[in-house]
Amino acid sequence: MRSQLFLSVGAAVSLAAAAPSVVSRTPCPPQVPNLAELLQDPELGFDSRTLITFPGQSNFTEATERWAQFAVPTYSAAVSPATEQDVVTLVRLAAEHEVPFLATGGRHGYSRTLTRLRNGLAIDLSNLDEVIVDAEAQTMTTGAGVIFGDIFEPLYNAGFLIQTGVCSCPSMIGVTIGSGVGRLEGLYGLVADALESVRIVIANGTLLTASRRENPDLFWAIRGAGANFGVITSATYNVHPLPRGGNMTYIDMQMPGYMNASYFEALGEFVNGDNEMPAELSVSSKMGFDVNSGGAALMANWVYAGPEAEAREILAPILALNAPVVVVRETSWNYLIRDSNFGLERAVCAPQPVTVMGANMRTVDTSLMVNVFEQLAGFFRDTPEARASGVVFESFPTQATRAVPDDDSAYPWRDVKTLAMLQPNMPLNSTSWPAAMEFFQGLRAEIGENSGYDGLRVYVNYAQGDETPAQIYSETKLPRLVELKNQYDPTNVFRYNHPIPQVYP
Repeated sequence: MRSQLFLSVGAAVSLAAAAPSVVSRTPCPPQVPNLAELLQDPELGFDSRTLITFPGQSNFTEATERWAQFAVPTYSAAVSPATEQDVVTLVRLAAEHEVPFLATGGRHGYSRTLTRLRNGLAIDLSNLDEVIVDAEAQTMTTGAGVIFGDIFEPLYNAGFLIQTGVCSCPSMIGVTIGSGVGRLEGLYGLVADALESVRIVIANGTLLTASRRENPDLFWAIRGAGANFGVITSATYNVHPLPRGGNMTYIDMQMPGYMNASYFEALGEFVNGDNEMPAELSVSSKMGFDVNSGGAALMANWVYAGPEAEAREILAPILALNAPVVVVRETSWNYLIRDSNFGLERAVCAPQPVTVMGANMRTVDTSLMVNVFEQLAGFFRDTPEARASGVVFESFPTQATRAVPDDDSAYPWRDVKTLAMLQPNMPLNSTSWPAAMEFFQGLRAEIGENSGYDGLRVYVNYAQGDETPAQIYSETKLPRLVELKNQYDPTNVFRYNHPIPQVYP
């Protein structure tokens, strides 16, 4: 019988959550105007389908509820614009009246910096949900409200695919502006590497197009630090003809705790040193709690962009471990996320009391992984209310990602081979949160010290918000980012999601 190991597997977008006790490092905002009066002024000319809601109304919850509920921004009003022009109007209104706001698509982020937004305006972009596939041009245009799950069917049915994150529920554009790691990196690069252009509303309410030809400096910045520069209303991507019929093979495994050393040693043979995973291969390896055994255990989700026979041959060393639970299946690209990982996608995407902190890794050190596993097992013994927590290690191939020059975009970590995601998860009213955060921060520090980098380095979509700007954006990219931030957002309107400093160093 399959073990009921459950992990809260986050995916990355570039928005919200964190410790309630975090103190803002920005000055207290001015008194927020009466948003009810401002937003209901008929002179604004909102589209009739645009919805304005306030706390206590059911639609307000739908417009503001986040996936990560451990600590969230607060709002006095929410607007769900029906048109791009209404987004422009809202940003201009907020700028004129100094109304702090956050524009969201999938609301799947977890940065503690978002808790600095108190009693602000929520701009819910979910109604901008159009997906247009141009088969002749081999492009796809998506609205700001589109999540990954919205694109699979129209794109696959047109004979194409695109690189995505590993879950269906994050915002397509939200993931893109952090750059977007994922399973198909070896073949196609980061999600942002597929980006052709965006339409973006900057801080003063001006609507711009950003691409390699128009506003190329802004286009550089939004691919890796986009939350700092504006509200993207739509994005156009290059897409790829389905390779080999679009068939994928997944190998899902569950393993008892005693197999952790042998498993991570085998994983290291694929990713360490000069070893390179085949461009078609990827894996998410997860440490979590197994309710059947009453202790820590492992799950793994290997994916191969090709037929089962090839996958079995390449993964023979992994299959030779003889894990007690192994599922090998072929599926089509559009059903991969739904079918793989033991079908946990729906549970993973449900809102939950979780937050995330990350660490980049150039190497998978077996002794480090064993130590992390043993510490997590002890944490589960001592903190039973936190047994929905876990640690995920995503190992993605980098051939196509590294083929793109480093200076092509603001994203600084094209050489990362494995990304750690530490996920504290327990009831919101638990008194164990402070100790749990301290525990996971300690694990993160240990991983960072043994990562192959010179200390902690973090992919922005997996950042917690307590890191330094250099740990997220790198010392090499920050000077140009600061210059562009001061050019496009001199009043620091977009300051709630891993903000770029206005002065560096």
